[in-house]
Amino acid sequence: MPQWMTVTFLGTSSGGGPSESRNCSSLILDIVGDGTLWMIDGAEGTLRQFSLQPSRDGGKSIRVSRVNKIFVTHMHADHVMGIPTLLRNILGFPHPQDLSSRGTRPRINLYGPAGLRAFIRTTLSLTRTKTAERYAVHELLTPNDSCTPCDIEVLHDSEEPGRDVLCDEEGFWRDFTEGMSNRGSVHVCAGPLVHRDPCVGYIFYEPSTFLESRKLAILGDTSSTALLTPLISSTPGRLSLLVHEATDAHIPANIDSRLAARRSFEIVSSKVQERGHSTPIQAGICAGQWGARQLVLNHIGVKFPAPTPGSHTGRRAIMMGEIERQANEAWHSTPCEIPGVEVDPTEERKALAAYDFMNVVVQVHIPAPAPTSLSVSAFQATGQSASESVDVPSVFNNVARRKRRKKSL
Repeated sequence: MPQWMTVTFLGTSSGGGPSESRNCSSLILDIVGDGTLWMIDGAEGTLRQFSLQPSRDGGKSIRVSRVNKIFVTHMHADHVMGIPTLLRNILGFPHPQDLSSRGTRPRINLYGPAGLRAFIRTTLSLTRTKTAERYAVHELLTPNDSCTPCDIEVLHDSEEPGRDVLCDEEGFWRDFTEGMSNRGSVHVCAGPLVHRDPCVGYIFYEPSTFLESRKLAILGDTSSTALLTPLISSTPGRLSLLVHEATDAHIPANIDSRLAARRSFEIVSSKVQERGHSTPIQAGICAGQWGARQLVLNHIGVKFPAPTPGSHTGRRAIMMGEIERQANEAWHSTPCEIPGVEVDPTEERKALAAYDFMNVVVQVHIPAPAPTSLSVSAFQATGQSASESVDVPSVFNNVARRKRRKKSL
């Protein structure tokens, strides 16, 4: 398993964007540990976001060429319109030698609801797009969906046939793909969300190990996550990170009296439900019900621009602080409903309102109960505390080296 899992937000605006401070929806997962990246949604301008990344202190920027899987939550324009341009860039311009020698293995695999295959195929065809490498679209279907054919005569020139993945009796798509490296694997599931149109949330999890499995829930647009709760319960481990939309929020009079006068709590709550979206309070309730360790608020309305990087004062920062406060209050006051998950009430938990290029780290978690004798000796041999985040494979490699050294003496 990788020591670090990271989530980088490329676009954090709702569909009213893009705005001067936020692009529309897209985020990148670096969670497998083999150098590849997975992308969730790709709004217009996503490709440009890769080139606009600010420099990180000692950190590497994410490269679009490393993306090999794209997961789409739903087919709204603010989540998909940047994908064809991104594919054109990653798959490359075809030279004659490329077309004659390219294989049939897709360079990129895309996963999403019914309609994704036709959207990509039609857009690339109408724009006369040809590429050096190939792609495949795998659709997550319900019994009511029609299959988009993959017959040779209808495939795009750069397209390989994709799978039609039918949901199970509970309405879930379990373990439909995974990522493998020499450090372990990450499995992917999906389930339905309540929205105006078909929409899914994705669950990324590690198989059970002697450490607690990490689990990430990246949700699309939704006004209710209740349908997804059984999938959260049935995948191993406590939820490490929840990325939940917070499209709109009531701002009280002590923050902005004019906004509060025009948009009461009741008006905001009614409109957000009507449009299939959520408030920070709903996001916090979901985080509490699912026992999440971390909560990030995403898909933020254009009326809430992102603060200037590094700024903790001013109207924008105050607005974001209020949105985070509402989520935190709901989060900490909502008991966990996932069987077998216990949440320490003294545990430090703080919701974060996402901004473009924000980077969130999900560390290896060492369970609170006393570790086995094997893991205790491993930690003692390296001088590390069992409560620290560690690269577990390196711990046991160090123990083995010490044993070999003793034998040689």
